[in-house]
Amino acid sequence: MAALYGFVAVPSLYGDYLWFAAMDYESVFLTILGYRIGLFVLTAVLSFGVLAANYRVARENLRNIDAAAVPWTYRAAVVGGALLIGLSYASTWETVLRFVHGTAFGTADPVYDLDVAFYIYTLPVLNLAVGYLLVIVGAGAGLSFVLYARAFSMPEAAGRSPGVNIRYDVVAMRSFLREHATIHVLATIGGLLILLGLTFVLDRFELLFSPRGTVFGMGATDRTVFLPLLGLLAVTAVIGGLVVLVNIWFQYPRSMSVPVALLVGFLLVGNVAGFVYQDFVVEPDEFNKEQQYLSREIAFTNRAYALDRIEERSFPVSETLSRDQLTDNQGTIDNMRLWDPRPLRTTYNELQIFRTYYQFDDIDIDRYDIDGRETQVMVSARELDFESLPSESKTWVNRHLVYTHGFGVAMSPVSEVTADGLPAFYIQDIPPNSSVDIEVTQPRIYYGETTTDYVIVNTRTQELDYPSGGQNVYISYTGEGGTRLDSTLRKFVYSIKFLDPRIVLSDSVTDDSRLQFNRDIRTRASTIAPFLEYDRDPYLVIANGKLYWIYDAYTTSDTYPYSSRIRFKGEQVNYVRNSVKVVVDAHTGETTYYVAEPDDPLIQTYRKAFPELFIDLEEMPAELRQHVRYPEDAFRVQAQQYLLYHMTDPKVFYNKEDAWRIPNEVARGEEIPMTPYYIIMTFPGEENPEFVMIQPYIPEGRQNMIGWLAARSDPPNYGTLKAFHFSKQRLVFGPMQIESRIDQDADISQQITLWSQAGSSVIRGNLLAIPIDDTVIYVEPLFLESREQGSLPELKRVIVTHGNRVAMQPSLEQALAVQVGPARPAASTPGEGLSEADLEQARTLYEEAQAALRRGDFETYGERITALGALLEGSESQRAGNTTGTESFAGGATAMTAP
Repeated sequence: MAALYGFVAVPSLYGDYLWFAAMDYESVFLTILGYRIGLFVLTAVLSFGVLAANYRVARENLRNIDAAAVPWTYRAAVVGGALLIGLSYASTWETVLRFVHGTAFGTADPVYDLDVAFYIYTLPVLNLAVGYLLVIVGAGAGLSFVLYARAFSMPEAAGRSPGVNIRYDVVAMRSFLREHATIHVLATIGGLLILLGLTFVLDRFELLFSPRGTVFGMGATDRTVFLPLLGLLAVTAVIGGLVVLVNIWFQYPRSMSVPVALLVGFLLVGNVAGFVYQDFVVEPDEFNKEQQYLSREIAFTNRAYALDRIEERSFPVSETLSRDQLTDNQGTIDNMRLWDPRPLRTTYNELQIFRTYYQFDDIDIDRYDIDGRETQVMVSARELDFESLPSESKTWVNRHLVYTHGFGVAMSPVSEVTADGLPAFYIQDIPPNSSVDIEVTQPRIYYGETTTDYVIVNTRTQELDYPSGGQNVYISYTGEGGTRLDSTLRKFVYSIKFLDPRIVLSDSVTDDSRLQFNRDIRTRASTIAPFLEYDRDPYLVIANGKLYWIYDAYTTSDTYPYSSRIRFKGEQVNYVRNSVKVVVDAHTGETTYYVAEPDDPLIQTYRKAFPELFIDLEEMPAELRQHVRYPEDAFRVQAQQYLLYHMTDPKVFYNKEDAWRIPNEVARGEEIPMTPYYIIMTFPGEENPEFVMIQPYIPEGRQNMIGWLAARSDPPNYGTLKAFHFSKQRLVFGPMQIESRIDQDADISQQITLWSQAGSSVIRGNLLAIPIDDTVIYVEPLFLESREQGSLPELKRVIVTHGNRVAMQPSLEQALAVQVGPARPAASTPGEGLSEADLEQARTLYEEAQAALRRGDFETYGERITALGALLEGSESQRAGNTTGTESFAGGATAMTAP
């Protein structure tokens, strides 16, 4: 079995080395491998020594007993146990690496006055070392006990008459141990007691992560009861262990019962004392007893999650929304996201895959400079979906040599809709056809989110490039991605690694062929740098005509003093930094790690360990840097912790007087938590729109909106956060209150019922709260989807809510017009543009159209809107002959004539 494992493991390891070397990251591979091997050898050899020593001592003690001739399985247990322990502790390489290269945090804890680095790097290593020593000493004791028990089970060895029940022959057992194993047992028990004492010493530092009581970290009960108790237990265990070791010379086994009894007694009394102190001393006067500790928790939690960087401002919400405000925030209005990623993904897959073996797996949100304006778009990669091919086509050649890559992207603006309720594509089709100044010159996607199979490129079998009408276009790969298969040895190595002999046997594979594996972004990034945590969503970027993936990575720890823990990536952590941006070339697989937060001590530690892996963010190409965005997972963590830790006054925090929570929204008939979302907006008091992520908040136990948190993505403000707090004396409707108002609106409810009865499903898109100057509007799109298979979700209505007013219209512009009135024409001199009579006629047409819409008379509605459009277009044509450079709000007549 060991030989078989080695036959597979060694070639696989060499294949991994070649993979790292192909990316110039062999130093990363060798560093990690060196730590693994070093820890394995150290712990396995030391474990073997301890186990073998126990084995030899036990055999020597039993040398006059036939039982000393133990079977070979005991020797195998020594070797096997040492190997298993070594393999187990080899996986702790990261803990040791952090300790070796540790960087100071520059912040001291308030109890021991030690730098936070002690808790991040040193304490875990000390716990690891003491835990390891306990394991091997305990394992040695266990092995010895088995040997002694086996010998004692032999009547002649124990001086018993045959047939005596050994379970009740305590006197015989004591006599046997005194004669054969007293020194050995005392030495083992003494060593274990000393090690136990060391664990109590380390547990005193662990109190800074204690969840006991109302404080995370050391609280009043921990400080008064458990800190002294652990000190007492440590002293008792160490002194007791020394006493037991001294008694080796006197061979008095009962010496070990005293320290053990004292430890048990102190533990029982101490825990009872802790319970009594907490319930009868602390809780009756809890705030006063815990105030200083609460202050520590607040301060250290804010520091650990970078909440102390948040700029807080009051937001005096106004109840008015004017046309001037909309005009002044045109960048926000033009980029209001109407498309929901969920129905849009379905639409993309219906309109843009062209062949069953393509799919759009995920919709990403980004921004691009289009016609000189920052424009928010939704973009998705057309990736290969090999499993969608017919079963007869799923041959080895097709899977690994022919169907090797996806092709191109689809891109559409977040706010534009065609007359049919479909997205207005900026980029579409195969090959990519762009209607804006964003070109895709290298559309092939060899590395993506769904590329899980290995492929071999540049073989004698050409790859499918893309379908073209009734024909297919084929190519051979010309990039530098993958590992060269330029020798029989390499082909043989990968045949073993993937348990696939066809790699070495196939005539299509030549010395110029390249093997590409670990092609999906998540596996690729985490294989290169397994010590980082990664965001849930890599996103696609078009830069210089090529396709790239940007993947956010995090440094984390769970041992930051006094910082409360939160679940992150399946683990409990209390320190998170988005310190790395990973960029993967979709064509070549080139993977680059850019340091986005160089001040983070943890990333400084990893940079020391892996100097060739990380480079500064400033070295990222400019076209890529403009697409760096604040990551969702980091923002989620901060937004979650800010629910409580925005309360920096200990008394307010203790009473949870101003606790917030994440609001819900309605999606497909169910209430779900409102997730953070990207928008383009202008912050109050600033001039330029920017790409931000925001999270609205509501008070605990209520539904009104109380504030919002925003993370900025555009330079030079990337990474900064702003929090806007609403007045507690003014009611601002929250998301679920808005959802209720929408449900209670008679016209909207009637319209949704009519659609549903006509064989369609109504999909409510994301409800977005959009700050506009000093007020907030809510926007929710409605999609219609036929219940027939293969139907397309179409965006049919937009609901805009402000204050008490709810408006549902065919377009955003029309819904906003209901809120603030029709767009005013540009200023004109007498005789130019709309006359007073024209304005009056426009108002009449608009009011008649709205009345018709409310009663469901779509024919009359269309006639009035068409007439209104003709009136406005006539005015625009007249004014165009006299003036230049003027433009009505949101497209003027174009918006108003939308069906």
